[in-house]
Amino acid sequence: MNSILNKNLASLKERFPQLLSTFPSGIAFIANFAEQAGVTISESRAGVPTAACNGLALHSKYNPVQEAERLIATDEIKAKNTCCFLGFGLGYAPLAFAAAYPEKTLVLIEPNPLFFMTVLETLDFTPVIMHKNCVLLIGASTHTVWSVIDKLGLDDCAFCQVKSQQTHDENYYSSLNELLERNRKKDEINERTLERFGTLWLKNMCRNLSNVKELEGINSLKDVYSGLPACVIAAGPSLDTVISVLGDINRRCVTVCVDTALKSCLKAEFQPDFVVAVDPQYWNVRHLDGLKAPDTVLVAELATYPSVFHFPCKEIMLCSSMYPLGKYIEKFTGEKGELGAGGSVATTAWDFARFLGCTDIYTAGLDLSFPDNKTHFKGSTFEERSHRLSGRLHTAETDSFNALYGAYPFYKTDYNGKPVLTDSRMSLYAWWFESQCAAHPEIYTHTLTPQGLHIPGIVPYSAEKLLSFSDISAEKKKIFETKRTSCDKMLQKQRYEQAVDSVVKNLSSMLYSAQKAVEICKKGLSNTSNTASLVKQLDEIDKKIISNEAAELASLVFPGKKKLEQLLSGETNPLKTSLIVYQEVEKSIKKHLTALKDI
Repeated sequence: MNSILNKNLASLKERFPQLLSTFPSGIAFIANFAEQAGVTISESRAGVPTAACNGLALHSKYNPVQEAERLIATDEIKAKNTCCFLGFGLGYAPLAFAAAYPEKTLVLIEPNPLFFMTVLETLDFTPVIMHKNCVLLIGASTHTVWSVIDKLGLDDCAFCQVKSQQTHDENYYSSLNELLERNRKKDEINERTLERFGTLWLKNMCRNLSNVKELEGINSLKDVYSGLPACVIAAGPSLDTVISVLGDINRRCVTVCVDTALKSCLKAEFQPDFVVAVDPQYWNVRHLDGLKAPDTVLVAELATYPSVFHFPCKEIMLCSSMYPLGKYIEKFTGEKGELGAGGSVATTAWDFARFLGCTDIYTAGLDLSFPDNKTHFKGSTFEERSHRLSGRLHTAETDSFNALYGAYPFYKTDYNGKPVLTDSRMSLYAWWFESQCAAHPEIYTHTLTPQGLHIPGIVPYSAEKLLSFSDISAEKKKIFETKRTSCDKMLQKQRYEQAVDSVVKNLSSMLYSAQKAVEICKKGLSNTSNTASLVKQLDEIDKKIISNEAAELASLVFPGKKKLEQLLSGETNPLKTSLIVYQEVEKSIKKHLTALKDI
């Protein structure tokens, strides 16, 4: 073992003592890591080592140190607090980064421990290993890498990658880049969605807030069905293939149905145990029109369209709100029970099944695609509406075509390896399931309808095999009636009233501060002689706004990053940009206070 490797291993054991134990057995006894990794080491013109792999140079043959210094001197790397190296060859770029940016975070991503060990036997890597903000992701899965990047903040990460340094595991780096791109798109979609529906969510929530006084949260059901299988019933076209046996499956599983599929279940003459409704839009609540399910529990979120709370069913229960106002109220009344949301109600339904304690989850109709170019199951609300409104100039086929090709469709494969049409929107939902399956390895997710888009982590399962399970109808009923906990509704009402009083008081205080800031900015723009004093006053106002308990509420209807950039575009006067921001804060608070008057 050479002296450089000894020095690096000593530093590694001091700083990351657990890392070597995660490497494959016997790796510490390999004599020549470069040879085992397929890396050829040679001397550069500058007299320092350079390398090649798969016939491609990993670094400059002339001066790899100088090349690395240029590589980490980009504007993006200078602007961000974290730099992630997706492959790094012999490690020249991380060494240059560690020297140039001692305060920033340094993340090294390498799937093959042999390549990392090649670095350790070739260069003195202690400046990187001992860097106070160094994160080593050696041999980590792509989902583990993503979870770390997510915690560091994707928007605050720069990415340094050289193609030739990734050829030894192109599939890994390609998958990781796809994962990162999906999350960038997710953030963009979330921002656009917030901009489009933020006001609607706020209005719905204010109209629904009084339900907090009466309705119990799903927390009373946490893990009560532990050990029992669950079936999540989604609304994809393949639901038609299993609908005839879902009634029998309902006796063998805890059934969680999305609101868009409830009509199909009732036509099949069975009522699921739970139906999940979390979409705030009016057209979504139409899926429940004319229906009733006296044996079904409805799980809803406070921003759901208000008429959902009049649905005739066994009971309505609340999950925790995803939005700032709901979260604020829950600080007083207690959390209702948080569920994940991946853009589709099916993602929330799956997470609710997990919340109930079910570790074997079977899905039906979770297609996230258009099997056989079908857009809905037979008799769905959307299909019936298309036929009802069909005319000579706008046929039902037109609606079907728009559904198929309206969101950048492309082909992927189903669980049988056959091509199936999907689109960018549903692929994002599929990624959510894939990431959750990876994040919760204790949950085994199966599909009863393999015609849908193949999602890694979900495996096909025969409906006939599921029908051989024992009947648990009596056990389900007993659990719901005896294991759930109840709340003190009188106390809940008192805490709710305290919460509303508090939010109105704090928002009113914020409004006063924002309006005062607007006046100061306007005064400064008309008279520039006392700018320093005005800036000091604005700093004091900022502290008051930021420290206000209701500060986060304004974010729901506050412009997103891109919208704010447009509003501020071309403005160079700091007071003018501050004026625009304070005016938007003022608008947001006024929207909240106006909506709260309806309570």
